[in-house]
Order: sequence, then structure tokens, then C-alpha cells
Amino acid sequence: MIVMKSKLSVTYFFTLTAFIMVNNVYSQDWAVPVIKNQQRVDLRDLGYPSVNEVPVNSSAITSLLTARDGIIYGGTSGEEAYFFLFDPSINKVKHLGKIPGQTGIHHSLVEDKDGNIYIGTGQNVFDDVPLSKWGEGDDKLDVTLWKDIKRHFSGYPGGHLYGYHPAVSKENVMLPDMDCEAEDLGIPVANNSIYALTINPKGDEIYGLTYPDGHFFIYNISQKKFTDLGEIDHQKVYHGPERQWRTLPRVLVCDGSGRVFMSGNKGMLKYYDPEIGKLVSTNIEVPGDYYYMQFYQDYTAVEYFAKDPNGLIYGGTTDGYLFSFDPQKMKLINLGKVRESRRLRCLTVGKDGKVYLMAGELSTTKPCQFYSYDPHAGGFDILGLLIVDRSPYYYWRGQQFDAMTTGLDGTIYMGESERKSHLFLYIP
Repeated sequence: MIVMKSKLSVTYFFTLTAFIMVNNVYSQDWAVPVIKNQQRVDLRDLGYPSVNEVPVNSSAITSLLTARDGIIYGGTSGEEAYFFLFDPSINKVKHLGKIPGQTGIHHSLVEDKDGNIYIGTGQNVFDDVPLSKWGEGDDKLDVTLWKDIKRHFSGYPGGHLYGYHPAVSKENVMLPDMDCEAEDLGIPVANNSIYALTINPKGDEIYGLTYPDGHFFIYNISQKKFTDLGEIDHQKVYHGPERQWRTLPRVLVCDGSGRVFMSGNKGMLKYYDPEIGKLVSTNIEVPGDYYYMQFYQDYTAVEYFAKDPNGLIYGGTTDGYLFSFDPQKMKLINLGKVRESRRLRCLTVGKDGKVYLMAGELSTTKPCQFYSYDPHAGGFDILGLLIVDRSPYYYWRGQQFDAMTTGLDGTIYMGESERKSHLFLYIP
């Protein structure tokens, strides 16, 4: 009996010690949530764990789209590119398969007039471009960087445009290595990734931007034909988003009349006019950290666009500024910068009229933080780190995000872009 009591006492001691240690770890957690109603924040795995979940190192969500029927579609970047959907009616993510031979789907999902989804692929935007040692030759730094980037893409055939047809494609992918049932529509520009896509209001013509050459292209859906309109910016600067990548806009947006807006040379807005079939430059400068007292050669670019129901366009820049743009009046208003560090990674307009945005650099020391902007009251609200606390079942802190969209019911969906990523949900 004495021995048994001794064993019981020892077991109790270690159990109590472990309990105290666990509670101390949680109580000392530096990440303090700002969102008061934590039940409004949650996440979803990308498939069924241990069955058909999108694999680690291929799960960074870099594209999100809300379809007209309320389905949320997403694309990933990493070792391989995957396609998935979230169905709010069943509250689950469905794995739709990988895109064979592709490593990225970056800001490149659109829906046509018939409900078909189009997917643009390219190189993984998180890849490290092998850089030469500067100073060994006579080239300037920007020339050396451009040669390195072109070398990196020289063996790459080019990003493909794919068509996914929900009405006839299988939705249940049972194994993580199964291919997506998508139709390969071809390569718009050789040796280039598809960097961004948008579609006209009629839903019959797709517009795209490529990297690294920055070509603007058109895909006519009925004719199944690509048209390359050439580069949008002849200068090659390296202001960001990532310093080793050439500065180009990472998003396109169509206004109600069908004009396609983007940023271009010297950080100025430009647009494609379908009436004349040409790219048109403006003198409207995108907000950025410009130093006019110096001989300034580089400039910012737009990272993300979102439209409100009235057609007003909101944009975020690589320097971290939020702006509004009225395409009818051709008027841009700088709404400010939410934090000192660079980059406004993604944004969306909520059903409540507020603009929700994620700001932060690709850094472990400066993770993304969540904010909202109220156009009626003016000013930003800090929503902080996205923390999902469903202890003792699961606990997760999101730190990197590159895509956002608003669901039909007003839920804000955010794509985590980490080694192992999730689809985050926030109910305002």
C-alpha cells in the first residue's frame, strides 16, 4: 500500500507540474488578440487531415475568389500549385487537386459569365532567385538583378491558363497527389508567369499580366485566343514587394465600363481601354514613399485592388498605403498608411462598407496585422494578429497573408501564406 501511494503521489506531482507549465506557457504568450469577440475568428484546414489535405510546402494561399453562387475558390503556391474550394453550406474545404507541373497560382482566379473558373499559373512567388555576386563585373546592380531574373525564367516554358468547369468536374479528390480536372488553354507569353488576372463585366474576356517581362495580354473566351499587347512598363526597378523581384503591379481590376486599371511606369496609374484596344497612361501617381529631394529612380506598385458596390476602387501599395480611386472622375485619394513598415498585402470591401486589409512584410519579425478602414468615419481600426483559439482542440496564429475576399454573407476570408497554411474566416 505504501508503494502504491508513493506512485500515486509521484504521478499526481508530474501531472500538476505539467498543468502549471502549460498554463504558464499560455499566460506568457506574447500574442494578445485585439478582436474582442474571438468566436468570430476561425480557420479551416485545406482538405481532410491525413487523407487529402494540401501538403505542407504547397499550401500557401495566393489567390481567392468569391463566385456568384457563394463558393470560395482558392489557389496555392509552393512546391506544387493546388486548387480548392470552400463551401459555406457545408462549412468545409474541398480539395480539387493539383495543377500538374505548376508551382504557383498568384492573384489569378476569375469567373466567367457561365460560372466557369479560370486559373492562371506561374512560378512560386516565394522562390529565391539565385543572385550573382555584384561587383565582379562592370554591370550596375539593377542590370545584374535583371540578368539573374531572366536566367531564372529562361528554362521556364511559361504559365498556363486553365479552365475549370464546376458543372462537369469532380469535386471530391480522394488523394493529395491527384490532378485537378482543368482544361489547359495554353501559354499566353513564353518564359513568363501569369502574375495577375481580371475579367470584364460581361464575363467574356480575360485580362492578364505576366512576370518578369510585364506583358499585358487578353484572352477571348469564345474564340479561345490570346492577344499580347506588350509590356506595361519599360523601366526595371526593384522597389518591392520583394527586393530581388522586379517591381510590377501584382493585381488588375476592371471598372464598370470595362477599362482595366494597373500601376505602371514611375508609379503612375494606367489602363487598358477596350474601346480603342490600347494601353493608356495617366498622370495619377500611386501613393508611396517617394523622396523628391534625391535623384529618385524606383517607385511603388499596386499589390491589391478591391471594389465597393458603387464601383469605387480601393488599392494597396508595396509601400503600405491605402488609397481610393474613382474611375469615373479619375480621382485618387491617399487614405494613409497603417504601419511604419512596408507592404499592404491584401484587402477586401466588407458588406458593412468597411475596407478590411492585411499589412506587413514577408518577415518573421514583422508579421502581418489585420486592420479595417471606415470610409464614413475616416480612420483605421487595429484588429491585430489573427489568432484562432479553440483550446484545447486547436490554437493557431496567422502571420503571413496574401489573399482576401468577401463572402456573400459578409464573412471575410483570408488566405494564409505559410509553409503550412489555412483558410481564415472573420465575421465582422
